[in-house]
Amino acid sequence: ANRLRIKQEEILDLKIMKKSLDARHKPNLFYIYEVDVKVKDEDRILKYNKDKDILASNYEPYKFNVTGSKNNAKIVIVGAGPAGLMASYILAENGYKPLVIERGEDVDNRVKTVEQFFETNKLNTESNVQFGEGGAGTFSDGKLTTQVKDPFKRKQKVLETLVKAGADDNIVYINKPHIGTDKLRDVVKNM
Repeated sequence: ANRLRIKQEEILDLKIMKKSLDARHKPNLFYIYEVDVKVKDEDRILKYNKDKDILASNYEPYKFNVTGSKNNAKIVIVGAGPAGLMASYILAENGYKPLVIERGEDVDNRVKTVEQFFETNKLNTESNVQFGEGGAGTFSDGKLTTQVKDPFKRKQKVLETLVKAGADDNIVYINKPHIGTDKLRDVVKNM
């Protein structure tokens, strides 16, 4: 409110869009935030505020480009890894009925199979650390490598979908998003 030179009551909504650590002047470290603020009379505030860092929001959500007919579409997605899960989610969200084929087990049974492998060295070649619901990343630490500059807003859609499935909401705006192994399996199941 101070930076915008308005009263706090004039802020209708606030959403953190990006958070990163500025370490250029050690030991003076600080966070840089990009915040989308919905305010009363935005045009007036933008017109009279001369702060170069205050701009009109350019946030646009991801838009799925529908092509073809939903009625006749027979979509088969091979693999329930991150790309397969996300593709099937977006297609289903837009009225399609994709069929997902995965050679490995669901997450719960896959965890048991992998634990058995670590204890006995007995490998299930169809369901293991590499194959099964969630893909190889299910047994990683949940770090997300994402596109920084994506004109189609796919990154934002993926992160928002992961949050809907149970990931912490800070992954949408922190610089190096990370779900964590402890939550990743539940997120995969929820998707």
